[in-house]
Amino acid sequence: MSTALDVHVRELAEQGHTLLGGLETDEQAAQALRAFGELVPQYDGSLRYQVKAAPGFEERRYSKSVNTILVHTEAPGWNPPPTYLALHCRVQATCGSGHTELADMRRFVAMLGEADRAALYERDIEWVGHNTGGVGTEGVRRPVVERANGRETLRFSYNLLTTGQYDPPVDASVDPAELPLGSFGIHLAEQAEAFFRENKISVLIPENSVLVWDNQRMVHARSAYRDARRHLTRYWVAAPN
Repeated sequence: MSTALDVHVRELAEQGHTLLGGLETDEQAAQALRAFGELVPQYDGSLRYQVKAAPGFEERRYSKSVNTILVHTEAPGWNPPPTYLALHCRVQATCGSGHTELADMRRFVAMLGEADRAALYERDIEWVGHNTGGVGTEGVRRPVVERANGRETLRFSYNLLTTGQYDPPVDASVDPAELPLGSFGIHLAEQAEAFFRENKISVLIPENSVLVWDNQRMVHARSAYRDARRHLTRYWVAAPN
């Protein structure tokens, strides 16, 4: 008979995400996630990052705002990006929104026309290595889809391709000539966003549960919300080589 861990490992492999329940404390969440790999430091060097609305980010598409966050993978400027991303819900919004949204980027790549799909493998992008606070790595120059050691790693950021920033002002507008892939990047981002809206799953993570997904395969986003009490704790996990 399969153990609970076996079920979660299989779900991660088959659908790219899984939900762990009954985890009330930080320590319980961390221990459960260590079954999938090693917890690794995030942008500020900590193993835990608090996803909660805070003053000063009202006009940005950022984790500490209540605004919509558009489709992306986490830490595309890291080498490699974290294998798994996990969100532990401590206080869920009561406004009926604040969903975590996921879609399988491999399906998006497969549906593209030949020329667009080839560009994802061949055209390098400067994935800067920091967030709004400027903390992080020096970044990497890689294509959207990188093949290495028999595995494909996907990097994506709608914001970077359309504004040149990961966490831009809500009303940001940039000359295409200044963007990482120019007008083609906007074309690609718009296709990805359309695919995402048609194929995403939306999860309102229950309190004391952890949503885990394959960050090198899945793109994610977040719907806007009003209840500023909403509080999730984020973890990055590096799977064993």
